[in-house]
Amino acid sequence: MPFSSRHERKPSRGRAHRKAGGSMTGDKDIWELDLERSGEINILQRYRLRQHLRRPSHDDSERPFISHRLYFIEEDLREVVQEEISIKEGLDVLEKCGKEKERLDVLNTKYWLLERQWWHYHSCLEDGYELRGFELWRSHPKWYMHRDLIKDCASRQGCCARGCGCCLRRKIDPTRAFGVGHCTFECGCCRRARGFEIPEGDKILLKEKCREEIGKLPTHRIVRVAIWGLVGDSYDNPFDMIDAPPS
Repeated sequence: MPFSSRHERKPSRGRAHRKAGGSMTGDKDIWELDLERSGEINILQRYRLRQHLRRPSHDDSERPFISHRLYFIEEDLREVVQEEISIKEGLDVLEKCGKEKERLDVLNTKYWLLERQWWHYHSCLEDGYELRGFELWRSHPKWYMHRDLIKDCASRQGCCARGCGCCLRRKIDPTRAFGVGHCTFECGCCRRARGFEIPEGDKILLKEKCREEIGKLPTHRIVRVAIWGLVGDSYDNPFDMIDAPPS
């Protein structure tokens, strides 16, 4: 005789855990749950990062780490979008030879491919501490205006060094959501400011060299801010470190 649903007892989390044979990757532990309830975002993110780095799978064989690859792909996506904007603003020499449409088609394909790579690396984030830490930080639409990311852009003589506000107010097409963020070699405003073009070979060489070195560091400072919103020796709420007006 079937039981009525009225008489079924909903299992507690503990009973369900025992019946399932223990925890699985991605489950929250009591410490993480308590920190979520506390509202201490910085401590919560620190705990998640610490636990993530403790996992046995996080070893030298993974280099560059998935979070780093995600960071690099985001840089490539911004580069595509900033070049598209430069062409449309008439800053590119392609306009003079009538090849801007051809180049825009190439960039459109490149963005499409990079976007799928981004989602692939996103799917590879560890199910648990890393994924939840990333999703929490990126839940803020202006995460990239964290003070340390602004300083990094300024140190590279990007728009944040000039106060033009391009990084915050850059006109991004709705289909180019991954184009938000700071300056790359292709930023039109930066190209005007420096007054010269960088040879393609030099761009590739510099990017490869920087990424090789960054890829060796599991907690590279700028990657950590971009992925986790965390800064060493700071216990401020990461969202309070964002210098941008409300959307």
